[in-house]
Amino acid sequence: MHENNNEQRDQYFYWVDIPTRWMDGDPYGHVNNVEYYSFIDTAVTRMLLEKKILRNPNFRAVGLCVESQCRYYAPISFPETIEAGVRIARVGNSSLRYEVGLFKSGEHKPAAAGYFVHVFVDPDNHRPVSLSAQIRQQIQAVTVPA
Repeated sequence: MHENNNEQRDQYFYWVDIPTRWMDGDPYGHVNNVEYYSFIDTAVTRMLLEKKILRNPNFRAVGLCVESQCRYYAPISFPETIEAGVRIARVGNSSLRYEVGLFKSGEHKPAAAGYFVHVFVDPDNHRPVSLSAQIRQQIQAVTVPA
């Protein structure tokens, strides 16, 4: 477990609840580390769908993950519901850096915190696609102020 945990609940702007499943556990009695990445991906994808960035007929691009990381602070077990908080920490020309805190119900500090970076590309030629003004407006409420 990583000890330096400066993350707090009020630093995140979009929330989704994710229940753990029995199959998420490992022989040590807690959720396996790979499942944390699934929780992070689920939270970000739900946010992108809700903000109408994915499956948007005016934005055909697909997001490719080019970098990711997760820091583990406390074990998560079954049955628990994880409260996943999302923020966008950086908006590039064709990329977004999402940061996600995975909180046990009602806790102020996350059990884990991670990030990943999407580069949006044309699905046919995989060349980067610039984020439109409309997309930038749709994510403004979940973006960390510059």
